[in-house]
Amino acid sequence: MKNKCDIVQDLLPLYVDGCCTQGSRELVEEHLKECPACKQAFGEMTGEIPVPEEPQPEAEPVSAEPVPEEPEKKQEKTFRKGMKKIRRRWIASLIVVIILVPLLLLGINQVRGEGLCYTNLREFYLAHAFLGKMKAGDYEGATKYVDRETRRGEFQERFTEEELANYDQDAIDTFVAAAQGYTEMGGLSGYRFHWGGYASAMVGGESFDGDTFYRFDFTITVGGKDYLASLEVTDNGVTNCSVYDNPMGGPQQLNAINVWEYTLWDEYEARYDNPEREAAYTAFVEKRAYESGLQVAPK
Repeated sequence: MKNKCDIVQDLLPLYVDGCCTQGSRELVEEHLKECPACKQAFGEMTGEIPVPEEPQPEAEPVSAEPVPEEPEKKQEKTFRKGMKKIRRRWIASLIVVIILVPLLLLGINQVRGEGLCYTNLREFYLAHAFLGKMKAGDYEGATKYVDRETRRGEFQERFTEEELANYDQDAIDTFVAAAQGYTEMGGLSGYRFHWGGYASAMVGGESFDGDTFYRFDFTITVGGKDYLASLEVTDNGVTNCSVYDNPMGGPQQLNAINVWEYTLWDEYEARYDNPEREAAYTAFVEKRAYESGLQVAPK
């Protein structure tokens, strides 16, 4: 068979060119039907069968030699990393100080019983919220931080529930009208709490109903002029806001909001005047004053 393959492969060029005899042609064709090797050789000559590509060996990855880092850049990189760590630690320490120092001061004031402390933080917030609304000129909004309920209790001792049906709206309207004095004087443009000093935040005492109130001192700026303002606040809101310009008191327009409840009281008295009620209320006041130790027993 090997000799026949040699003969056929010798005849293939003549067969491809069509120059062999009829007998040689038949021999080649018959052999190609049964010999894959010669058929492959015929295909390579005629292009009918693609020549298989020899597998190429995979190129081995060339390991890149690390480029040595310059000493200056290495030192700079190390320095930046060190500074980054220091910065993070410094920021963390600062945050701890910012948190702990106020907590420590609040605790000290709590023990001393003066200054901002844990038990008057709500009252301090209400004072700030009240002044914030006043600064914005939202006088009706400021009444949300006014202790109207304590005043309602005093009104209930004198007037009936039917007569107090519109108390909330009447109180709001009376306060807003009184607060217009701030607008007349140029408006409240700023305020700041007095952090130093004994009187900046202290227990002011108890209200007529026995609620503890705290006093906070602020400097308020109205019409470009600074005034000392003292706010008395319970956990229900502001009960008084006194403004001082001198020992005799501040401008009447600014102190009007301190007496809004008296204005409303006078209006209710004028509206529901009753001698019997007047006598009953006078007896009630005298009794409460006696119980508080302010005067001798009523006759």
